[in-house]
Amino acid sequence: MFAQIRTKNPSAAPLRRSIVVPCRAVVRLGSRTHLELPRGTIEVNSIESIENSRDKLRMKECFSRFDVPQALYYTLEEVAAQGHLDEIPFPLVGKAIIGFKGHGMVLINNIDELESFLRTHNNHFFLEKFYGYAREYRIHATQDHAFLSWRKLRKSDATERWFFNSTNCNWVGESHELFHKPSNWSELEAAAVNAVRAVGLDIGCADIRVQSKDTPEFIVCEVNSAPALSEIGLEAYRNEIQQIIINKYEQQRNIRRQ
Repeated sequence: MFAQIRTKNPSAAPLRRSIVVPCRAVVRLGSRTHLELPRGTIEVNSIESIENSRDKLRMKECFSRFDVPQALYYTLEEVAAQGHLDEIPFPLVGKAIIGFKGHGMVLINNIDELESFLRTHNNHFFLEKFYGYAREYRIHATQDHAFLSWRKLRKSDATERWFFNSTNCNWVGESHELFHKPSNWSELEAAAVNAVRAVGLDIGCADIRVQSKDTPEFIVCEVNSAPALSEIGLEAYRNEIQQIIINKYEQQRNIRRQ
């Protein structure tokens, strides 16, 4: 029997009909489609957990409850009601509450730019304090452990150098000479696991920005339930998802025996 994979991410398509499991199982990688599931079907990544990671304000509220290190943030209503905009720590980043790959992000350096942003953007956006940390890593994790990681390296010809994403970065794995694992790597892995737990995912990834290799300050930028997957990522997710389903299946069987 194969796990049913629900995703709109084309890079995850090879996982379909490739994860052999002992029971009916549905795995959501970004999908929020409601399904009528037979009793006993195991779910990996609930719809609620997908919603929590998709909506960045919900995600941040989840992070707060789990003490996940994150950027200071404001809703546009909070900023508009403040009156004293000069008390807000610049620079800021304007972000869509529901967005992907950094589309629509705006760097805001001063009060004039903030006032312009408030005039031209609605409450589908929010603001974060900008942390100009030099490194960003993506750490894939389950609720138990981290299992795969990448460093985002800005391309030499990147014109926008204040953020990290697939348009301006190359990605290197732990074995690469430029990965430069930070001195507090175990803390970053623990934060990734905690971020996945916070939103309720069974498996996902966390983007973590780090000040430098030897300076341990970091923030978790966000979690993602449907990351792009390379061949290495597909193999890792295949193994991890299979083990998650087996563990949940064994838990169900133990409960029935009691």
